[in-house]
Amino acid sequence: MESPQSGQLRELAYYYPEPYWLAGESSWIKSLLLFFDGVAILLPDYMSGRELVADPTLAEPLADQGLLKVLQPEWFVDEELADRLAEGMVELIVGGSFDQPESDGAPFAALSMSRMGFAELSASRMGSRHRGVFEMIHEDLKGRGLARDSEDGVSIPLRRDVRLAYLLLLAQEARAAGRRHGYDLHPATNGPGETAVRNFLELSPMPSRQSVIEFDLLTASVDLDAVPLDEVLDFRERHTAAHRSYMVNLRRFVAEVSTVERPDRRRLLEQRQAELVEQARSLRRLALDAFKRPSNAAGFALALTGAAWALATGDPVTAGLGALGAALPLLPGRNTGSVYSYIFRAHRQWP
Repeated sequence: MESPQSGQLRELAYYYPEPYWLAGESSWIKSLLLFFDGVAILLPDYMSGRELVADPTLAEPLADQGLLKVLQPEWFVDEELADRLAEGMVELIVGGSFDQPESDGAPFAALSMSRMGFAELSASRMGSRHRGVFEMIHEDLKGRGLARDSEDGVSIPLRRDVRLAYLLLLAQEARAAGRRHGYDLHPATNGPGETAVRNFLELSPMPSRQSVIEFDLLTASVDLDAVPLDEVLDFRERHTAAHRSYMVNLRRFVAEVSTVERPDRRRLLEQRQAELVEQARSLRRLALDAFKRPSNAAGFALALTGAAWALATGDPVTAGLGALGAALPLLPGRNTGSVYSYIFRAHRQWP
């Protein structure tokens, strides 16, 4: 079990949805290092060491230098986080997000990004350490044909859209849990994750539905695939302030724009977007000069999708939900605040 650190919290990019990255993703992991103090992954105990096998050329040196933080759900998914995951899943189930087969146009279909089927999710990431709420959620999902009994004792087969919902919900709720354990976590995903994040936040049961904001992907760096790690870290040391300022502005803009009235939102968004474009260009110029890249070199884009996560209106779970009814009074309400995910994507060609 980890305890909170003293002083300022380390800002870590929380890599998701999967528990570790693959070798082909090393370029954007290097880019994360320019903006954060390190990278965090949520890796179950039974998967220990797989992150090093998946990408030994990058994961091993990051671990050696203290830049890779392995969070274990066995201690990270504490009682409060387990309750919040359960609350979110109750809202999605009652809201009908999983009612129809994906091929029939279910509200959650766009999140699955794959064919109908089941995939395993570690039970520890679902909060299995806290048996009461976990078992009630699991039983209800099984009754609806959305989950099955564990086949290996450590993971739960879930329909793919349900699995992704858990991981997206976990990424947002992990921020508060991270602070309880001494880390400032910032969800970060790449490629297709952009669509999944937005669709998730716009689901009708979610308290963020009316306030989702996206900033366009802006070229903020160069492709670092061929750049040695020590050069990336040296560049970060010299330009940390500029990169951190950009990230702070992204978060501040999302928090501000998502809370204004709709008639004013477009004007404010365009104004903020112009400021971010210039700041991103400045960061790219720094990288082009430092890594001696031509001006038309492949770039790395960064954006943010987020919303104001306010207290849910009404009472979406009044009817209970079978056996879950007795557990609902135990589940906490959501606090007002911001939810977001950073979106990274490599761009091989630029106009």
